[in-house]
Amino acid sequence: MANEKITIKMVSEKANVSKTTVSRYLNGKYEFMSAETKKRIEEVIEELEYRPNALAQGLKNNKTGLIGIVVSNIMIPEVAALVRGVNDYCIRKSFQVILVETDHKNISQQNQIQALIDRQVEGLILSSNQDEAFVKSLTEQKVKIVLADCTIEEGMIDTVIVDNEKATAEMIQRIYSEGFDRVAYFTPPLTTPSRKKKLALFLESSKIAVRNPEQLAFEIEETQAAFDACKESLNELLKKNQGYRLAILAENSELMFALIHVIYSLGLRIPEDVAIGGYDDLGWNKLYHHEMSVIEKPSYEIGSQAAELLVKRISKGKMQYKPKVIEVQPKIKMNGSTQVSDNSFDKIVIRMNQENQPYIKKNYRKQDD
Repeated sequence: MANEKITIKMVSEKANVSKTTVSRYLNGKYEFMSAETKKRIEEVIEELEYRPNALAQGLKNNKTGLIGIVVSNIMIPEVAALVRGVNDYCIRKSFQVILVETDHKNISQQNQIQALIDRQVEGLILSSNQDEAFVKSLTEQKVKIVLADCTIEEGMIDTVIVDNEKATAEMIQRIYSEGFDRVAYFTPPLTTPSRKKKLALFLESSKIAVRNPEQLAFEIEETQAAFDACKESLNELLKKNQGYRLAILAENSELMFALIHVIYSLGLRIPEDVAIGGYDDLGWNKLYHHEMSVIEKPSYEIGSQAAELLVKRISKGKMQYKPKVIEVQPKIKMNGSTQVSDNSFDKIVIRMNQENQPYIKKNYRKQDD
């Protein structure tokens, strides 16, 4: 019967019992079932190689064992690490994960989330920026949700996020302690609470060194022209800060990647001409001449803790509970991209030519023989 679909009716007929009795056996309800009947059903199931429909059983019990996770771009290594953290925990707890990717599109996100709900997932982990009104509507539908590495209205929904406050202040302080005069900040559009908070942290932390840090903040559109936008903003930064040793902090890894290429395309060096650091360690930064200084996000831990929190909510079954916010601590990695040897030069002066392109004038210290 290898090619024949075995049904619960076929099992009941061969075992000479009702379908209800077979169903009770499959669900572990052996009350009022004789040992002989139980053994006969077991033998028939083994003989026919019957495999019960786990989804159908779950629907009857309102327990499908499915968890949905929504991400923006699975190609980003930190997102992949987060998903791995979710999946590893769910496997240990006998849950299956359904992954959907939305590419930052709100309509796509909402449609795919609704599709997950239609498939009777027991809970959702959202790791992409969401429309607050839509998320609120999900909670009104009694959908259990945990936000992972993204936020909406504080305290409204279970959330696992990175506590960047201390790390941002420490990194900026350490860059200035290396002898840099200005630290600029490049960020994508301020469309999410986390981006707004990072900018606020940068502005507050920069007050130790400059009076008007907002003049060192640049907002870059997330388009195919990001390279050109970075180049234009970097030229503006260089023009307004001639004679200063400059460093840049990028809000995310994709922006840091674009900035690195812009710096090299302008004939500048890292860190001798412009230093650079940012958030998230993607591994590829080791391919450059200098390994990048980063605030490393513990993405795997975020995913694992989000899954643990969601599974606990599912297990308790209650919908009314006080939302919990878990903050995980990032790790600062200061590397060669923000460190310049004091004995290599005295001062770097970046000038702008008539075409508003940077050129470099250096006063090197005389090296000892």
